[in-house]
Amino acid sequence: MTRDELDTLKDQIYVLHCAVVDAQQDLAAGRHTKDSLLELLNWLIDAAEPVAASSLSPSLRP
Repeated sequence: MTRDELDTLKDQIYVLHCAVVDAQQDLAAGRHTKDSLLELLNWLIDAAEPVAASSLSPSLRP
């Protein structure tokens, strides 16, 4: 993994962290509609997809 790839992954993990924190706060705030829960779930999925798609294999460069 190159330094740039690691930096990108760290940025993606930060976005995912923010989405999780936002979701926790929204859920703790009280009652929700089906639409608000769907929006929250979509936000989490959108934040998680880049992390899940990242290549975590080691770089084979000498």
